[in-house]
Amino acid sequence: MLNVLLIDDSMVIRKMLRRVLGECNIGVGEIFEAGDGSAALKVLEASSVQLILCDVNMPVMNGMEFLENMQKNGAWKGIPVIMVTTEGGMDNVMKAVQLGAKGYIHKPFTTDEVKQKLSQCLNVSVA
Repeated sequence: MLNVLLIDDSMVIRKMLRRVLGECNIGVGEIFEAGDGSAALKVLEASSVQLILCDVNMPVMNGMEFLENMQKNGAWKGIPVIMVTTEGGMDNVMKAVQLGAKGYIHKPFTTDEVKQKLSQCLNVSVA
């Protein structure tokens, strides 16, 4: 079972991602939520997480800063992170990949787009 961490300052987006995860056949266990990168780091310290979906633009600590902090902890380096953002610039995509992100989903997203990205990043079949 995959424990998933959803990081987004929008409760609506977190709720949508939670719904999409429920529709995927990937064995989701617990779903944790955080409204910014700083709160997400606290979740990682306290919980076992195997997948992260992370917004780029958030208050307190944005998604890029979160990725930078994640890379400093060897125990977290292998956790797949998929960035979820409204920004479409290749510079941000490249920076996120350099910081360890496994993929990118653009808002607004469809259920099928999320499923496809999960399938690619986790190398599993997603129903």
